[in-house]
Amino acid sequence: MPGNPKVRQDVTLLEDIDSEIVLSMFEVGKSKADICRELGIGRRGLDKWIDENDYEPIITRARVEAASFLAAQTLEIADTIDDDNPSKPMHRIRTRQWLAERWDAKTYGAKQAAVTVNIGNLRLDALRQLEVVEDLSTGETPSF
Repeated sequence: MPGNPKVRQDVTLLEDIDSEIVLSMFEVGKSKADICRELGIGRRGLDKWIDENDYEPIITRARVEAASFLAAQTLEIADTIDDDNPSKPMHRIRTRQWLAERWDAKTYGAKQAAVTVNIGNLRLDALRQLEVVEDLSTGETPSF
């Protein structure tokens, strides 16, 4: 890493900080950009520190916890919606729902029905339709 003194400096700074402090930032729902700004480091340095210390599984679990926390906050906000100005809380709810869906899609993500399209059958159906139209235009009885 001789060409990246800033990354090296950021990784050294992160190694000097208690890892629990950084990991707890993920737990409360902070983004990598927010953590970098707060600590005064670059994104590449944070990513390298995470990779070197194999923190990705821990961060994933922390994000799951953060998603649960944000979902609970959504309920609190929904319960305190002001009748005079409902747009502000609704935006906050939708933002937190979006974050929860992204960070813990298994629990909070939208379930989508599987759709299967068979192109071969579509082509055969179109040809049959064409035969019926041709037979009707000539007055002949359709044959299948």
